[in-house]
Amino acid sequence: MAEDKLEKGSGRIDYRVFIPSILIILAVAIPLSIDAKLGYEMVTASFGFVTKYFGWLAMLIPPACLIFLLWLSFGPYGNVKLGNPEDKPEYSTFSWVAMLFCCGIGSSIIIWGVAEPIYYIDGPPLNLEPRSIAAYGIAHALPTYHWGIHGWAIYTVGTLAVTYSIYVRKAPRLRLSTSCEPLLGEKRVKSGWGAAIEILVVIGTVGGFGTSLGLGVPFISTFVAQLFNVPDTVGVKAGVLIVWTCIFAFSAYRGLNRGILLLSNINVVLVLLVLVFILVCGPTLFIIDLSVNSLYTMFSNFISLSFSMEPFILAQDPVTGVFSRGQGFPQWWPIFYWFWFIALMPITAIFIARISRGRTIRQVALGTVIWASLGCFIILSILGGYSLFLQYTGELDVAAILAKNSPGSTAATVLFHLPFAKFMTPLYIIMSMVFLATTLDSASYALASICTYELKGDQQPKRSLRLLWALVLGIFSVGLLVTSGEGALRTIQTSSVVLGLPLIIACFGLALSLVVALKKDFPELTVPKIAKDLSAPASKE
Repeated sequence: MAEDKLEKGSGRIDYRVFIPSILIILAVAIPLSIDAKLGYEMVTASFGFVTKYFGWLAMLIPPACLIFLLWLSFGPYGNVKLGNPEDKPEYSTFSWVAMLFCCGIGSSIIIWGVAEPIYYIDGPPLNLEPRSIAAYGIAHALPTYHWGIHGWAIYTVGTLAVTYSIYVRKAPRLRLSTSCEPLLGEKRVKSGWGAAIEILVVIGTVGGFGTSLGLGVPFISTFVAQLFNVPDTVGVKAGVLIVWTCIFAFSAYRGLNRGILLLSNINVVLVLLVLVFILVCGPTLFIIDLSVNSLYTMFSNFISLSFSMEPFILAQDPVTGVFSRGQGFPQWWPIFYWFWFIALMPITAIFIARISRGRTIRQVALGTVIWASLGCFIILSILGGYSLFLQYTGELDVAAILAKNSPGSTAATVLFHLPFAKFMTPLYIIMSMVFLATTLDSASYALASICTYELKGDQQPKRSLRLLWALVLGIFSVGLLVTSGEGALRTIQTSSVVLGLPLIIACFGLALSLVVALKKDFPELTVPKIAKDLSAPASKE
């Protein structure tokens, strides 16, 4: 009975966060639906401004987060349990990894795993020659770099702060602002400042997860069109979104244990089946060799990629003659990714925190980064290896297809090139539907948690609120797709990157708050080990 009560949800809605968030989303969505081109130009200009003047800051965040996590894991606080001393992990390692992976990545990794390496062969970093062997090698390694250790380090810093807040300090609210209470103080968190932080998180979440929709809909609709031999029209895309919305709305209604957990476990199995099929039916030895080679390429260039800003890419104004910062590889790719991860960090942290009770700081820090990065490496290596093989051998000109179509449509075309395509297409569709449904289900769960005034770590937000946010995400995307096409969705994607700038402050705040709380709650662990050994009484022996 208790489980059923928790599944139905509890807590009252915080209208200070809920109403302004809905109004702002509508205020952005309606004009974009009317004039998507103007909105796209405005947001693109904002994106250019942020990457130009604050790109250097975004490049420093991932290494800083990684160093912080290593200090937490191997320092004095590594064994601190995120929960009561007697608490055991709520979910098995497999289910825990499956849920955090599906929440933090989604189906975008399937699409970019195919398409992203193709972009790099014509525009590689580190002054490599386009279309050279070295360019092909780095093109296969770069997606793993972007989706791997650095991105998950950003997610994990927020996860640890939120998990510690709700399971150790017993915070009454499953929110980002509450996790900053050790630094900001209870009064500021409960004031309008706390609500403002949550509103920003909600807007960034809706915009950031628009990326999954913008990429995923063409991916699935291309398969549907080819399977039923019909044109890939806006109507087909809208139909895909409607079915998709029903799936993750039902999952959101069912709750965490009966919805997201089930979909995540199913999804991991489906992805593994698809990857094994590609590896067996594709160029097996080439993919394996290239994957091993990419490990060397990524780690040997890890420091260079982490800090390379290409400062000598300058653009001269034809009228004034003034030189200004140009847009090079770092601005278009790694800086874009880091802002995207930062924008989605709060919502991902809230969800992963909810499923991480009973594990230690070391287990969550290393487990999240290592397991998630490993999963990304396997997926990206197999998909990217097959895509690059087709391009390099000339069997399929993937670059030409990508130049004329969206990454989602391109990825579907590449997978359709595999043997037994007609038989595998239903599996591709089901995998993509479940993958995307799991991701957006997690988002609706976290959004409902943010808009609930008081919610303990072992509670879930109301069913009605979870369902409402699931429908908002789905209907919002259907409206944009039908009225304005994919351009509006990409506008939302870019706006989420712009929102990553103010959330950099939140990232620092969460890290500092966690340190302040740990020092206050465990003062005995701040004493250096050598000092403790010297002060300990001598053994009777």
